[in-house]
Amino acid sequence: MYHQKVELLAPAGNFACFQAAINAGADAVYLGGEKFGARAYAGNFSTEEIIEALRIAHIFGRKIYLTVNTLVKEQEFQALIPYITPLYEAGLDGVIVQDIGVLRCLHSHFSDLELHASTQMNITGSYGAQYMKELGVCRVVPARELSLSELKEIKEKTGLEIECFIHGAMCYAYSGQCLFSSILGGRSGNRGRCAGPCRLPYTDQKGRTMYPLSLKDMYTLSILPELIEAGIDSFKIEGRMKSPEYVAGVTAMYRKYIDMYLANPNKPYKVSPKDEQIIRGLYIRSDICSGYYKKHHDKSMVTLQEPGYLGSSQDIIKNIQETYISQNIHLPITGYVRIYAGEQAMLTLSCEKASVSVSGDIVSTALNRPLEEEEIQKRLCKLGDTCFVLTDLTIDTDNASFMTVKALNELRRMACSELENRLVSSASDKRKKAISKAFTKNSLMKEISKKDADKNALCMLVTTSEQLCVANSLSQIRKIYVNSDIFLTDVAVEKVLHPDKEYILVLPHIFRKRSCKYFSDYEQLLNSSHFTGVMVRNFEELQWLHELGYQGAVYADYTIYAWNNTALEFYSGQFEQITLPLELNKKELNALDTTNCSVGAVIYGYIPLLLSANCVRNTLEGCANDTSGKMTAYHLTDRYKNKFSVIQNCFHCYNILYNTVPLSLHGQLEGILGKNYNALRLDFSIEDAAQTRAVAEYYLKLIGETNKAVEAPLKDYTNGHYKRGVE
Repeated sequence: MYHQKVELLAPAGNFACFQAAINAGADAVYLGGEKFGARAYAGNFSTEEIIEALRIAHIFGRKIYLTVNTLVKEQEFQALIPYITPLYEAGLDGVIVQDIGVLRCLHSHFSDLELHASTQMNITGSYGAQYMKELGVCRVVPARELSLSELKEIKEKTGLEIECFIHGAMCYAYSGQCLFSSILGGRSGNRGRCAGPCRLPYTDQKGRTMYPLSLKDMYTLSILPELIEAGIDSFKIEGRMKSPEYVAGVTAMYRKYIDMYLANPNKPYKVSPKDEQIIRGLYIRSDICSGYYKKHHDKSMVTLQEPGYLGSSQDIIKNIQETYISQNIHLPITGYVRIYAGEQAMLTLSCEKASVSVSGDIVSTALNRPLEEEEIQKRLCKLGDTCFVLTDLTIDTDNASFMTVKALNELRRMACSELENRLVSSASDKRKKAISKAFTKNSLMKEISKKDADKNALCMLVTTSEQLCVANSLSQIRKIYVNSDIFLTDVAVEKVLHPDKEYILVLPHIFRKRSCKYFSDYEQLLNSSHFTGVMVRNFEELQWLHELGYQGAVYADYTIYAWNNTALEFYSGQFEQITLPLELNKKELNALDTTNCSVGAVIYGYIPLLLSANCVRNTLEGCANDTSGKMTAYHLTDRYKNKFSVIQNCFHCYNILYNTVPLSLHGQLEGILGKNYNALRLDFSIEDAAQTRAVAEYYLKLIGETNKAVEAPLKDYTNGHYKRGVE
């Protein structure tokens, strides 16, 4: 039984929302500034507004966390430290980070600044959380898809603070693992610009048009005790795009029930129908669910019907405005004033956390009417332009003295200002001396010695057994990245591995607790003589290899994002080879310094647009539970008649939705070959054997015979972001 004090964390897209959150009882507020935040279309805050918000928050003993939770391009990186410095000096309580380069830079420059790993980092278990801990993170925001048991395990094994979403809109995809909006429309979720293609209608294989990718809004009032007992430290409300009324109303309701439970955990817990009706009347998208805390996936979590907002009750909105928005809360303080003729006037103001005393002018002897206590009370209790309310004032006077109204007002202003400064200055005063001038980058692993690697070596990544057979038959293909799940059902596959090929074992896209059952299989494969290395796609797998004591080469897929040189340099000490990201354009890729690291680039493949715990087939047809290893696709068609293939990975229970056409950079090869990357990768996923062979042979001819015209086997394809990039 934890019964700990939990933090209620509210969103703020602008200053009005921030004030609403404070008024409604939030312990902390997360907000974004004008740069690096994953809500590009929220109002967001200027630096001056954040500093003012910090002042107000700290007066009331609340905290502010800044969202720096986007991936940062190299040309933007130099603005990071100047952006954070004045906020750090003003006492910023923490920063929520996605980019590993940003994390490393902030940890080096601001050693005592709390760093929180964003849900965009896709932490799905204790391995990934431990990896973050070793990088200096003190709190993780795990993937929203995790169960209560998985959250408990993170807490117990790492001791890190855990921050979880408890209310609001839910993405269909694992956060940070979605390129749907990016590839289709150039608006990247990794840059806070998602256009929400999951909220659009799609037609299934039976001709039914529905909304199979739109999840209901999360609502957890009814299971709050279970979340508290699971050891979650911070309860996070989604909604930096929402109104002050939404922020205040939802915050106040969760404040009420958190406090009610913690005050008496043994008392039967129940949400009143009236309160449930109120919260349903605050911009709920169609319907509600309790998220993934008790379900791995479920049809009941999906709207299926058009996911429009239900609207809000005007009576509820009016009540929220009157209670939490029309007037701000004030901090109760007490006072003691001493006014004696011939002495300096003295005023002491006190609250729970601080007490200050100030002296004013020398008090005069009254010539006519002495200063009355009523007048002193009236002047000193006039605190309307401050964050304070004077609840009790002790007046000590000789009843023979006189002070002007101006002098009394000045005494009050001095004391209030001093008390504000006392409440907000302790952290910032300390921090101004703590900024580090240097930035040293340390790796967790010893530096891997780079051997002279091939340049522009054409490699293949294969997902199915038949694709592997094609790759094996091509003598010019020396390195093959092989989907590890192939070996879970077909042990005979190992027999087709050729001694003259170099094989890299590729671990799954998602690595969660349910994957533990395959750990021994993977370990056996890694210890065999067949594989010279292993490719990881997330931090879970990298830390698992660390704890396993694996000494072989580790490769990073493009889902281990390296958008800037700081990230790239750090990863060069972690990986044998790094795969370039898919969202940078040619100019941005050329800004990356790959001189001292081995780099691979994907030049062909159907791009996974999203990875999800929820299953399209299960929602529309029922669970297939197919662990045969076959790539059987379910198809969804959008409004423009584009057909998307959705593959179910039933070993690890996740979906992959692929783009309708493959990425193919055959028209850009001249520039790519000029970069002399170590590996040029062809990724095969939903292709059959004939398609795989045709594409592989085409690229072999294209690279080997650059002076000859080679006919492409591709009718439709995309250049991805190589030419356009993302904002």
